[in-house]
Amino acid sequence: MKVYVSVKQAGKRKEYITKKELVLAGTPSSLRELLTEIVQINVAEYNKKAVEPWIMKYLSAEETENQIKTGKVGFGERKSDKQADVQKAIETVILAFEDGIYRIFNGDNEMPSLDETISLQEEDVLTFIRFTMLAGRMW
Repeated sequence: MKVYVSVKQAGKRKEYITKKELVLAGTPSSLRELLTEIVQINVAEYNKKAVEPWIMKYLSAEETENQIKTGKVGFGERKSDKQADVQKAIETVILAFEDGIYRIFNGDNEMPSLDETISLQEEDVLTFIRFTMLAGRMW
């Protein structure tokens, strides 16, 4: 099943990620299953990134433009050879949802519960909205 993911941050007008295509192995029946599969995809992608140093680093103009649209320009390298732990990442994303760090919308409808039945359709757009904590002094 193909869905699109968009990530926004509260208080910012520009989207962090605009409609990234994500291919799911099946059709998740709950938000918990959806988040688990998204985390598994992202951890596998992260763990596949090369750790070896490049002889010469460069980005083409097209690669730079594509990365500017997502809000971060980089070489996509990892700083450490340590592999991400899938189970720990899943626990972290579930806890962050329960703590209200982010919310998920399917179109205009919020997905409020982890275990409530959801109905995803092919090419739905999922929007993740991150909430940031206020920091700094009062004056």
